[in-house]
Amino acid sequence: MATGTKSTTGTKSTTQSKAHEKVDSVAEAAHKGVDNVAEMKEQSQERIEEVAHQISEQAHKIAETAKSQSEKVTSAVADYAKEHPVKTIGIAFLAGALVASFLSKRK
Repeated sequence: MATGTKSTTGTKSTTQSKAHEKVDSVAEAAHKGVDNVAEMKEQSQERIEEVAHQISEQAHKIAETAKSQSEKVTSAVADYAKEHPVKTIGIAFLAGALVASFLSKRK
């Protein structure tokens, strides 16, 4: 009877040992997977930050260009108004009459 107990205990020990090895193997694979995901997240975040920075720089350049163009147009209109005050008043009057005409037709 003692011999039967030893072989059952030996089988349990071997089965438990194999089970522990499998659990350790799965745990190690899970840790590697989590580490890989964390690394990919970090790389993605860095790339997103780079793209956001590039977009921000482009937006600033576009805003500067728009501001410069706006200043040029404003200056040109101001110069024209100074050189041709009567024409400027006439153009403003016609523009106002057109807007009033459109607004009165809407109602």
